[in-house]
Amino acid sequence: MTEHLRDAYYPGTEELGPNEMRVFSLGTGMPNLRPSQVSPGWFVELGNGDKFFFDMGTGTISRFAALGIPYDEANKVFLGHLHSDHCGDFAAWFIGGWVDGRQSTCHVWGPTGTTPDMGTKHFIDKQIESYKWDITSRMGHRPVEGKQIEVHEFDYAGKNEVIYDENGVVVRSWPAWHAIDGPVSFSLEWNGLKFVYGSDTGPNKWYIEYAQNADLIIHECFITVNLLMKKFGFSRENAINVGTQVHTSPEACGMVFNETKPRHAIAYHFFHDIEAAPAVQKALRSTYDGPLTLAKDLMVWNVTPEGITTRWVVFNPDTWPTEWEGAKPPQQLTWEPHTPISDWILEGRVSWPGIDEYD
Repeated sequence: MTEHLRDAYYPGTEELGPNEMRVFSLGTGMPNLRPSQVSPGWFVELGNGDKFFFDMGTGTISRFAALGIPYDEANKVFLGHLHSDHCGDFAAWFIGGWVDGRQSTCHVWGPTGTTPDMGTKHFIDKQIESYKWDITSRMGHRPVEGKQIEVHEFDYAGKNEVIYDENGVVVRSWPAWHAIDGPVSFSLEWNGLKFVYGSDTGPNKWYIEYAQNADLIIHECFITVNLLMKKFGFSRENAINVGTQVHTSPEACGMVFNETKPRHAIAYHFFHDIEAAPAVQKALRSTYDGPLTLAKDLMVWNVTPEGITTRWVVFNPDTWPTEWEGAKPPQQLTWEPHTPISDWILEGRVSWPGIDEYD
């Protein structure tokens, strides 16, 4: 087991062991962002070098930047469903990663819907279409290789179906119970270790069955009904519906953990503060007494067969993009022509110091 003698993780200072998994919480909050918590997103690193996003809600890519990982090493995303707080940073990852020098094709795995326009492929296609001006304006400045994308859409109704199987890593999906048809949960298995991510889901029989024997499981845990009424102004009826039906109450989250018996459980998707956290913990602990973390943004879990450690990420908020050792020189990449600017726009340009020397 890799020794972690410090109680904090400093990006770029620790190599993963060959039998080690590292999981980061990029975002643990709700659709309405706040400085301490952005929307949900998780990042998994494996000792074989593979890296994966599981959801990328609004704000998560700014947290990912803190890890100092090149975008070329982070080009695989699994989306559990298409609520904005789970996929809202797609453009920040796709276009921002291209600007940051990504030279490889992006891959997105996500579920179908009840109709084609409710599925992941439709979402990605329309995202690309909506950013046409942005993408067109960057042609010729960034290599073609970095703006390629493949969508791997799979049946949301598949039960523990293998949707990814490469390099010894197997990812499976099963239906989740959340809002309407379409959401899914995931498991990742590699080298005898098992990671489970529920995305948004109420307690369901598939999660309880397929999350068994996991090393690390993540399940949503919403704030209490009373706090939904107090903090968000919900009526009691609406608070009960959202907090216990559309989402998972703390008591129900604890029940799921108790039924699945993981080596370590993580609860997320609530505002973790001095008022909410004690109420959530008290309710969750009424049904579960095993190893537990109430997650906040930028925590890290190192998982090996011998043990699991939980720490904070300590980072430089002014970090610059990380150079990638495997990056190809410009002459080995494909470049499209620049998009021309109209003559009348060019004629309106005013010369200023520094510009003429580059003409």
